[in-house]
Amino acid sequence: MKLFLAFTFAVFSFGTYAQKVDLDRFSFDYSHLKLPQEYVEPAKRTYGVRVETDAKIVPADAIYDRIRLSGYQLVESKPTVGVLVYFSSFLLTGAELRERIEEVKDKEGRVTSKKYFYLMQVSYRSQGGYKITGPTALGAQKAKEQEKVVSTNRFLQKAEGLDNTDNNKTIENNTGTFGNTYNTREFNNAREAREYYRDNQLSIKDAIVGEWVAQTTSAANNQLAQRYGFEEVRGRDHLWILDSNKHPEYATQQEAIKAVKTLMATMNSQNSISSLATNLAPVMEYFQELKTKYKLDEKPDRKMRYSAYYNLACLYYYLDQPEKMMEEAEGLIKNDYDTRDGRRFIELAQELRADLDRQKTNSRHFE
Repeated sequence: MKLFLAFTFAVFSFGTYAQKVDLDRFSFDYSHLKLPQEYVEPAKRTYGVRVETDAKIVPADAIYDRIRLSGYQLVESKPTVGVLVYFSSFLLTGAELRERIEEVKDKEGRVTSKKYFYLMQVSYRSQGGYKITGPTALGAQKAKEQEKVVSTNRFLQKAEGLDNTDNNKTIENNTGTFGNTYNTREFNNAREAREYYRDNQLSIKDAIVGEWVAQTTSAANNQLAQRYGFEEVRGRDHLWILDSNKHPEYATQQEAIKAVKTLMATMNSQNSISSLATNLAPVMEYFQELKTKYKLDEKPDRKMRYSAYYNLACLYYYLDQPEKMMEEAEGLIKNDYDTRDGRRFIELAQELRADLDRQKTNSRHFE
């Protein structure tokens, strides 16, 4: 009788802990700021724009409003970050007729007919680009080093002009060679292509200049954003949630992901996430409990622990808590179900910590 009871208990235990575990991706939305490469004190986050252009090429007023630096105030004088956009010259230098042949083949690959298309390839010369001047971490470091040298040298302390160290760096990009040829649309015969170029040189010039201006201002804005801007990043990520409806955790897991979706939808790069962290705490406590609730070394339990570690690491990332994220990532690796995710989360946590430290902040959201 005792042997029968022991056997029954063993079967029951295996049935309880060997529940089928299917995990599926369930997505949620997020919004945060991309932290820039260079640090500027909040009180000094200003930028200015200067445009130098020939009005025959493009009016200056058409350029000013295209240059933007998120998180900075536009000022008329003494900006911390200065932007110069210039379009000095533009000239159409000629055009050549280009032919394209399109062959029609049968099933055996034999050419049965040919179609001919013609366009005018327009050549031009241009001169223009942009310059960005602003502070850099390297410049600030050199200034501190010089200040230290001066402060410990009795002769340098009385020297003039040493306090005017330029911490700025200028980034210059010449976009004047952008697209030095331009193709018109295609025509069915050469005469139409030539006549189109002859009769539409002004509109062709406007099209080329418009593309050139758009390319230049876009490149300037991208460089500004990369080095100094606080651009909003919106996207979608996922958690691994139980999708086995016969598993005892199924209903709770579905409630958990619905809560995460609802709460993460309130995330805004312009607002603090302290309330969001408080509201997510019960869900995250639930994921924490799963790590000890499913503690066997069997695959179903390891998958449950995997989802718990993964989900916590992911949420800590968006809550700007890289140290806690690192702990969950290390747990992922030790759990040995999918160690690649653990290593990836560690890299993300290290990058996040470096970004936050560089900007002397603890959040990717405006407080």
